Amino acid sequence: MRVLYLINYAGKAGTEKYVENLVGYLHPDRAECFLCYNVDGPLADKMRAKGITCFQLEMKNPFDRAAAKKLAAFCRENRIDVIHAQYPRENYIAILSKKYYPAPEVVFTSHLTIRQNAVWKFFNRRMMKKDKCVISVCGEGRDILISNGVPADRIKVIFNGIDPGDPPAPRVPGRERPALGEKLPDGAVAMLILARLAPEKGLLFLLDALKAARGKTDVPIYLYIAGDGDQKPELEARIKELGLEDRARLLGFRTDGPDLLRDADVYLNSSSSNEAMSFAMLEALAAGLPLVSTRVGGSPDLVKMGGDCGYVVDYGDANGFSDAMVKMCDPAARAEFSKAARHKAENEFELAGLLDEVYKTY
Repeated sequence: MRVLYLINYAGKAGTEKYVENLVGYLHPDRAECFLCYNVDGPLADKMRAKGITCFQLEMKNPFDRAAAKKLAAFCRENRIDVIHAQYPRENYIAILSKKYYPAPEVVFTSHLTIRQNAVWKFFNRRMMKKDKCVISVCGEGRDILISNGVPADRIKVIFNGIDPGDPPAPRVPGRERPALGEKLPDGAVAMLILARLAPEKGLLFLLDALKAARGKTDVPIYLYIAGDGDQKPELEARIKELGLEDRARLLGFRTDGPDLLRDADVYLNSSSSNEAMSFAMLEALAAGLPLVSTRVGGSPDLVKMGGDCGYVVDYGDANGFSDAMVKMCDPAARAEFSKAARHKAENEFELAGLLDEVYKTY
């Protein structure tokens, strides 16, 4: 079998991790994999390093027939059996390419939880019946896809997954935290989020919640935000405005995510929208971290499915989110949530089984 992964930006976010996991699972023993992208980036670099054939294709819009013709020519030349598209634009172009070379089946994974407008719904009803399978990575995503006009009989829910690896070392008081770059006071709680510095990640809301939490407990709560993005100046200004310079840290883009997770006590997700299933939250589960998350996409599934490992709060409820942060200051509660988090990583969201489910759709 020959599988072509089609993505607009070959960058470094969760969707790229999804593709990377599939390629690692399939290539070369189960399938020969290829990558087609519009904008070059770290994912393409990784694929080239693995010997994966990569093809850059300009994709101007969902109905870009020139792109569809070029994609069809590539698929014909390389005898592609499956095109696995990652976003709506790529999916439509893959479907259009079948007019010029009908052999490949098209599989589409929906990574977002966006309610589309009437125009999208109109075309979804007509175009997406041609997909072999539409994968939703969370339950809410399936419901939104149906509301967006996607035929229900094409949709299959396959959660994202994580390789749980070895159990994490116990978190003991007073331990060194080299990845965080400082030694915290006794009894302090380190709360971490890995996120692009972008409005949809809800980081201004998160700072408001930290400010509220500070007024509710004597336990020192430290917030670490690891990521880069255009919102950095605004976040720096808000930290100063709220007087949180001693408790909130912008760590910048980091490549040592596992080390950061090891040094943290709690993982936070403050996204406002669009997020179907966070890979960072999955990695936090594997690290045995309790979770506090907004109610978006698959986050409630991660926190609640198979036993609670934390709290889910509506986005915008800074008071409720701060209450959850304060509850996480209880070491006994964190220990119980930590056990549940690790259990989920090993039993509910284990990567190999979920990757095999995707492979079966091909």
